[in-house]
Amino acid sequence: MKIFIQHIIDFLFPPSVEELKLRSLSPEEFVLNAKESDKPEFSFIKSLFSYKDPLVKELIWQIKYRKNKHAVAIAGFALHQAFKEPALLIPIPISKKRRRERGYNQCELIIHEVARLDSEKKLQMGYGLLIRSRHIEKQTHKNRNERLENTKSIFEVTKKENLHQKIIIIDDVSTTGSTLKEARDILLSAGYSDITALTLAH
Repeated sequence: MKIFIQHIIDFLFPPSVEELKLRSLSPEEFVLNAKESDKPEFSFIKSLFSYKDPLVKELIWQIKYRKNKHAVAIAGFALHQAFKEPALLIPIPISKKRRRERGYNQCELIIHEVARLDSEKKLQMGYGLLIRSRHIEKQTHKNRNERLENTKSIFEVTKKENLHQKIIIIDDVSTTGSTLKEARDILLSAGYSDITALTLAH
């Protein structure tokens, strides 16, 4: 039945070449095929893949706007491979307005998949530790300085405990790194000391 429904959807809305290729790849194959990322602007950020790669861009789009389970499985597998030691994973929060519009936070979907793969249970989920206190419009067409200014004071830390635990902030894409920097700065100001970030793409 699912295959039949997919055929109907594909007939009405023909999938792109990248979407068809994404469907055909296993998580392991995607990791081998995707182009690696250049180094992000800030040293505390690690990114796995290049957003310039059409296949990577399609992966992000399928997760962010379609909640595609196969794409989420690929992303979770790729991120899970990057974790070498115990850590608390914190998704970049989205605003209440964005959650109402989309219905979910794509970073939480990815972390949930990472947790499913974490058979050693060395990773903890930090949902709610960091919240977004101010909604901002999409930053797609803003330059670096505008992005940095726009992301000031958009997060709040809700609790202070285990301040020396390793924290990894998870996001789908880092462009200038301004949002991740603001998230890290507010956590540092709250007393947390070991904070890095990991994204699927840059």
